Amino acid sequence: MSGLLELALRGPAGFTIKRLGLVARGVLYLGRRYRCPVCGWPLRSFIARRSLLKRTVDGYCPRCDAKARHRRIWLYLSRHTDLWSGRHRLLEIAPVWALARRFRGMAGIQYTGVDIRAAGPYVTVVGDVTALPLDDDSMDMVLCIHVLEHVGRDRQAMAELYRVLAPGGWALVSVPPRLDQPTYEDFTVTEPSDRLRLFGEEDHVRFYGLDLRDRLEAAGFSVQLDRADDLPRDDCRRFGLRRDEHLFLCRKG
Repeated sequence: MSGLLELALRGPAGFTIKRLGLVARGVLYLGRRYRCPVCGWPLRSFIARRSLLKRTVDGYCPRCDAKARHRRIWLYLSRHTDLWSGRHRLLEIAPVWALARRFRGMAGIQYTGVDIRAAGPYVTVVGDVTALPLDDDSMDMVLCIHVLEHVGRDRQAMAELYRVLAPGGWALVSVPPRLDQPTYEDFTVTEPSDRLRLFGEEDHVRFYGLDLRDRLEAAGFSVQLDRADDLPRDDCRRFGLRRDEHLFLCRKG
């Protein structure tokens, strides 16, 4: 029955239930101490993963389910890009519900969401990030949020991001990195428990280091690192941000 329920919640009725549940949860956590920049909701607390009552300072937004990384990216986009002006073709790899629903509602955005399976209403194209079913130079902006650590052929995926971007376009890439160590990967590690121990999650295939920049540059990008530990303290407190969610801004010349 749990499998059938999971399938049902992926459909239109399931997303209606999710929206109603988030509205109710948002009201429950209405407050003035924090604010989610993605949905704009004023909050008394963020919440822990898979929890309704456990409060945290940097967890999920009760109203829109945005994680700290998503709030960080939304702030970056609003402050450092021209996403809110003009018209742009935006590609999101593995669409995030909290972000995709906002992008789809923006008049100047032509949104494309790509995932390896049709999981949810914001996946508009089914495809693999290592072989995107998109034309060359067909996108102005790309978001690739915590995806590459799941991909064995990550260099091929980076090359695909570069290929589909138009000249002058940019990609925003985030992964869970350890900037004080080189990238660690071992493709002989296949057991979920071993991946959890070595790479931080059961379905991760590596732990990136600062040399992620080298891989992105090898794909053709010019890369700028925006370090989370440079974020203003007030932003981290107010918006529930983390100090380890670094962003790689990758431009196609």
